[in-house]
Amino acid sequence: MNLRNLVKTYFEGVTLWGFLGILLQGSLGDVTIALVFFLALANLAGVYGEPKGYLVRALAFLSSSLILLLFSEGWIGGTLAVLFLFVGLAYLVSYPLYLRGNDFLPRNMLGVALAGGVVGFAIFYRPSSMKAIYFVDFLIVVALSWTAFVIGKYVSLKFGSGNVVTIDFPPVEVGKYDSWLREAKNAVHQFVEYSDKTPLVVLVSRFAPRDIGNREVENALEPIIEYQPDLGGPLTPIWLRLLYMEREREKRRQLVNELFNKISRW
Repeated sequence: MNLRNLVKTYFEGVTLWGFLGILLQGSLGDVTIALVFFLALANLAGVYGEPKGYLVRALAFLSSSLILLLFSEGWIGGTLAVLFLFVGLAYLVSYPLYLRGNDFLPRNMLGVALAGGVVGFAIFYRPSSMKAIYFVDFLIVVALSWTAFVIGKYVSLKFGSGNVVTIDFPPVEVGKYDSWLREAKNAVHQFVEYSDKTPLVVLVSRFAPRDIGNREVENALEPIIEYQPDLGGPLTPIWLRLLYMEREREKRRQLVNELFNKISRW
């Protein structure tokens, strides 16, 4: 792994998390600087990919939670500590779940962050005698919770990869080439742009050589068939959802390349 790329990616995270640090410095004080540097570790998740990236994010958020619990005072620091604790534990649990085919938590991490913010607020906030002030403070911490996690996801998606995947069509018998290429381009377009798996699955099944067994065809197509796009949860803002969509396109291009690499050996 390129050390220079890791360092560059990390400091991009420091820059973006630093904007949140500026907003929180008045409430968190000197601990804000250390917090920014630990949260920036989450930016490296995109370099490691899934599911290893979940462990990187878990480290970033759990260490940030510990720093806030040990060195910050006030309800904002306490609330964010619990928020980061929820997110960090969720990513830690997501690693073994992902290996079993379950990615529910990463898809709904904004909801996890919101739940953590609400629980933290309930634990650390000292209620005011004025209900209106209490409600405003609650809205503030919800907004901070949402902002903190959205920034983290933006950093990860925007700078996590940056590689444009091009698709290499495998060679076939000369007599079939024109038909194959025309159908293949259409099938790839449908899958990459619209997540429509059917044309690609049908294409590979039709053009599989006669000496290739059904099991080999199924193994080659399995990642395509099991693919499910991750576009975030219902709380994901539209500008962040657009980044999700672009990341998923790159992921689908990579899946197509892996499929073509397998069938080119048939």
